[in-house]
Amino acid sequence: MTRPLIILGAGGSTYDLLDIVEAINARAPTWQPIGFLDDARPAGDLHLGLPLLGPLRNADQFPHAWFVNVIAGDRNFRQLPTILASTGLPPERFATLVHPAAVVSSRARLGQGVVINPGAVLAGAVEIGNHVMICPGVVLGHEARVGDHCILAPGAILSGLTQVEPGCYIGTRAVIRQNLTIGAGALIGMGAVVVANVQPGTSMVGVPARPVLA
Repeated sequence: MTRPLIILGAGGSTYDLLDIVEAINARAPTWQPIGFLDDARPAGDLHLGLPLLGPLRNADQFPHAWFVNVIAGDRNFRQLPTILASTGLPPERFATLVHPAAVVSSRARLGQGVVINPGAVLAGAVEIGNHVMICPGVVLGHEARVGDHCILAPGAILSGLTQVEPGCYIGTRAVIRQNLTIGAGALIGMGAVVVANVQPGTSMVGVPARPVLA
């Protein structure tokens, strides 16, 4: 028996999300997407063949559905806790979806509302918080920890024992050296190579990565 699934956000990441759902269902029918909640698009429209069901605050109208968030980007990542809080949903109402082509250690731990795309690799003792988006090709070394509401863009590499605190954005092909801490709310730019701890709220770019000057 499949479970009804509502997707939060109707942007470009919905293509990847639906691919994940289709791949999971190809192995065993599990999820039935029934529509989107999105504050920026009118209810009643269709997106990718599924209906827009209204704004995020309508989530409580669907008591039997599961939810997954795909509102994820380098411009809004620091607002994700507020965006998700507007649904009024507790963490246990969110589905964790792992593409079958991802490699996830049996010793990794995943929170609620985690989305893992194909080609991602999560090594032993990795810990992932709630509402984390792990894009294609991301690699997490052993014992890496990623806090709630983080986005790891395609091809990002976090070496072993890295700690990413809540609300961070790690850009495409960024590389983080082992044993480092990325402070809460930090942004690591595309292709950056991080070789030292990053302070909370800092934006880092370059090789080696340096803070962006205001």
